[in-house]
Amino acid sequence: MSQCQISKEGSALLLYALTLMLPCMTQAKPTLSSPDGSFVLIGGDSLPTIHFSRTLAGFEKKFYQVTGFTAGETPPIVIVLHDATDAGNVNKGQAVLRVDSVDQAMLRIQVDIPAAALGSPTTSATLAQAMLLAQYYNGATPASGSRMPEFPSWLLHGLGKLSDPEAKLAVIPSSYLRGAAPPSIADLLVQKAPDSSNASLLDVYDTMAADLLGAGLKSDGSAQTLRAWIGRFHSDSPDHPASSWPPSWSMQSVERRWLLIMAGNEGEDISAVSMLGVGETLARYDEILTEVSTPNHSLALLKKKKGSDYLTQQISSRLVALRLQANPIADPLLDEMILLCSKFKRLSEKKITEKEKILLLLRADIFKRSHAIEDYLDWFEAAKLPVRSGLFDRLLKTPDSPVQKGPIGHYLDTIESRGW
Repeated sequence: MSQCQISKEGSALLLYALTLMLPCMTQAKPTLSSPDGSFVLIGGDSLPTIHFSRTLAGFEKKFYQVTGFTAGETPPIVIVLHDATDAGNVNKGQAVLRVDSVDQAMLRIQVDIPAAALGSPTTSATLAQAMLLAQYYNGATPASGSRMPEFPSWLLHGLGKLSDPEAKLAVIPSSYLRGAAPPSIADLLVQKAPDSSNASLLDVYDTMAADLLGAGLKSDGSAQTLRAWIGRFHSDSPDHPASSWPPSWSMQSVERRWLLIMAGNEGEDISAVSMLGVGETLARYDEILTEVSTPNHSLALLKKKKGSDYLTQQISSRLVALRLQANPIADPLLDEMILLCSKFKRLSEKKITEKEKILLLLRADIFKRSHAIEDYLDWFEAAKLPVRSGLFDRLLKTPDSPVQKGPIGHYLDTIESRGW
């Protein structure tokens, strides 16, 4: 991240211009706020403003989950979308971050994003940087001309990757498992992030950074030390963070976990689709429904809440993806829930409640039938299958029983032993 200075004169002119233009801007461009108030999005009719507002909502949620920060009372970050004809303050098709201090009374963090940069990994890193700055300043206003804190590149790209709701982790080449020298944290800390023009290298770098951040948080046990490392702004304190690595994180133990995490994806074919068992299908189905924060994860209780339509669309999309891998026995349950989500807007709360009761009974019936099928297959393999797997050999083996002999039997044994 390049160091920037906060210009008092430029900021004052900017605020004055924004004050004059705000009525026109709000009329010409829709303004949307994220659920927790971390972002204010300004876009246009020709831009994907609504879709990107949902991305910002997911980014905001995952950022707080990863870092443990809270929304608080910090001023929202202003996100301005630009189309191809609006050069604005956008540099070479990349997101640009600005921090402005006006008369030491107001702090404004703004990110200008061209339409071509939406979904770019560098944009996610810039959003993570803006979120960290908002937490660092916490509403306080630095002196004009002061420098912004410089966060390490791996932290911004890793946190941007983990916070982006649409990001997917890349498969990292794990040649070190076959004898090659393993990567090291020390090398990654000094490595410059690849240019956005090389999407493949940047994707691998972001994934390695995301795995490193995840390994550090797991090894340490909490995100508290991460927040302490980021720090909070004080006029009499130096900029944070002062180092490229959290001092309380053991680099050796984090590196071991980091290498294991990356090796876990080695050779994994992300395009391959395998069928899940019934138990795993139902477990993933339940996990998707936990996105509904109402009691018992009820869609009926979600009906009157803000953003319910968008949430049901997300649930429906995840269920459709699950159905591609789901066990066929669970298909009726998934189909009925997907149908319920599609009709969510038109159905009353009472109708949704009735439908959910039917789905609960259907889930219980599928679970019961799956166990009955498993029991039958176990019996069939044990009793009917000519070529067995060996799982039941111990149970099918006839135990040896002692032979009970009387006087005549012992007499005959003696005669046989003499060869008579």
